[in-house]
Amino acid sequence: MRLFARVFAPAGAPLGQVNLTTITATTVNVAYTSAVPAPATATDNTTVLNGQLQIVKLQALDADCDGIADGSVYAGANITAGAIPGACIRYEITVTNTGTTAVTNVTVDDATPVNSTYSARSPPRPSVGSITAPAPGSTGTVSASIATLGPGASAVITFGIR
Repeated sequence: MRLFARVFAPAGAPLGQVNLTTITATTVNVAYTSAVPAPATATDNTTVLNGQLQIVKLQALDADCDGIADGSVYAGANITAGAIPGACIRYEITVTNTGTTAVTNVTVDDATPVNSTYSARSPPRPSVGSITAPAPGSTGTVSASIATLGPGASAVITFGIR
C-alpha cells in the first residue's frame, strides 16, 4: 500500500524547523490462523527550507483573439474544442513563493509553442515586475522578471499566442 504524507510549512515558519511524521499500520488478522504480523512503521522527516517557488500554468481559449479569455476560465486541462488554426490561447502563469524568506531576481520564461506565434492583441502583463515578449506574429520567449517575491507572495503573468 502506498501512502503519502503531506507537510505544509506556512510563511513565517522558522528555518530549520523539523516536522517528524510517523505512520503505523497494524492488522488484527480477523479470521486468519497465522500469527499477527508486527506493526509496519514509516517515518517522514521534513525540514523547513527557504526560497521555494511553486509555478502553476493555466490556459484558456480566446477564439476571436480579442485578448480576453473566453468566459474568463483558465484551466490546467487541455483545450479540446475551439483551439483551431487562427484562434488564440491565453496563458496565465502564477509563481508563488512558498518559502519562508523573500526570493530575489526571479525570472519566469515560457516559449511560444510549436506552430504558434505570439499574439499581442492584449499585451502581456505581470502583476509585479516587468515582461519582455517577441514581436507580434513571431516566435520566441516571453520572459517575466520579478525583483523580489516575499514569503507567501504571488505574481501572475498573462499572455497570448495564435
